[in-house]
Amino acid sequence: MTQKKLDPPMSYDKTNEISIMHRAAKLKGRSLNELIEYGETIIGGTNTKGYFGQIVEEGYFLIENNNSPLPDFQEAGIELKVTPMKRTNKGLVSKERLILTIINYDEVPERHFDIFLKKDSHILIVFYLWEENKDIFDYKFLKAVDWRPTPEELRMIREDWEIIEGYIMRGEAHLLSERHTKYLAACTKGIGHGKDMRSQPFSDELAKQRALSFKASFMTELFHSHVDVGETLIDGSTGHQSQSILFGQWNLGETFEEHVSRMLDRFVGMTCSQIEMELGVDLNSTSKQYYSMLVLSMFGVTKKKHIKEFDEANISIKTARIKLTGRPKESTSFPAFKSEELVNQSWETSDLFDQLDRELFIPVFQFNTTHPENEDRKSLVFKGAFFWYVPDDDMEVIRGVWEDTKQKILEERFDDFVKASDGRIAHVRPHGKNSLDVDTYNGKKFVKKSFWLNDTYMMEVISNHLQKRQ
Repeated sequence: MTQKKLDPPMSYDKTNEISIMHRAAKLKGRSLNELIEYGETIIGGTNTKGYFGQIVEEGYFLIENNNSPLPDFQEAGIELKVTPMKRTNKGLVSKERLILTIINYDEVPERHFDIFLKKDSHILIVFYLWEENKDIFDYKFLKAVDWRPTPEELRMIREDWEIIEGYIMRGEAHLLSERHTKYLAACTKGIGHGKDMRSQPFSDELAKQRALSFKASFMTELFHSHVDVGETLIDGSTGHQSQSILFGQWNLGETFEEHVSRMLDRFVGMTCSQIEMELGVDLNSTSKQYYSMLVLSMFGVTKKKHIKEFDEANISIKTARIKLTGRPKESTSFPAFKSEELVNQSWETSDLFDQLDRELFIPVFQFNTTHPENEDRKSLVFKGAFFWYVPDDDMEVIRGVWEDTKQKILEERFDDFVKASDGRIAHVRPHGKNSLDVDTYNGKKFVKKSFWLNDTYMMEVISNHLQKRQ
């Protein structure tokens, strides 16, 4: 990489934190073409992210590319990361996870959490706007964030690390999954297809190469909740609709999940009406979001729409209503799929995989009568709540249902999908608003369909987890 010109006034002291931040503050709203002249045109695509980051590091911050276990700005103790955002109908979101460092499984027993602390506990994060088919030198920088974890974030990250380390110390690095953790993930890294396997210290079984990373959901929340290094936050408002449930309430020695469960334990056995009275709220029970809004109120989240820590960890709240028998009133649904899109996806890039490859928080409400269809929604009793993710073996079964669905769409067998009665954990059935709410494939129209987790499967999940909470 040959640099043609660097703006002379931009020289700075790489050993001094203030100088580094002053340099970063000059990025916002500008592009590489305005800062560095390379005389190249590179159209952005899936393979240009690393190149763009390298140009920012070498061409703008004058840092040589390296694989050192120490931070990029060694004397200042600051790591530099460059990461893309993209525009969606929900606003700006992180385009991908933030890769921190490749995990050397053999180093874990000696270095432990220092693997993260020594390199990534202080990061200068440069966010830019990724735009498809645009010259990467014209990408606009959105902001540069001087990030150090809050005490609460560091506790969450340490919990995640201990889960990752636990798998490695048990000789189970090959069983690691991003679903196991909340902020800090062990994501696969490399070209795949069995070509990036690594040894692990306590097992002869090779494990996929993985890297420590921050989940995309964490990066989205971080982007919206932090200001640019060149700005001053006046009123503490970021405009982001989320609220923390940790500050001042998280007891020492308590895990995040224990803390969350404890917050709701006092409501167990109460009807929704009693909970509202206890909280001093009056929610609209005709709203489709009634139970979700009630749960947020139980956490003390009243004026915001989301829980900050759930957003950061990509945890979805999925309320369940069960009958007196313990069986869910209905199977658990996911958004209707679009057949034209589904057939062009692989399992690991599919919408269903994305919807399941995360942790769910499941609050459970139980009906009081044998005729739930006639029961007042506010009369249901809160039975408890738990965190859950689909076990790996069950994910493989669901994968089989998804692949069966893809094949049958290709064969245009739209009435021959897996049924609930087939007992395969998940099934496919209509999920349109009415007969006019249709999906289209190859010119043929049919009522929209979606994937559902069987009610019998979820009955067992709910029963087992509520018993553990008692």
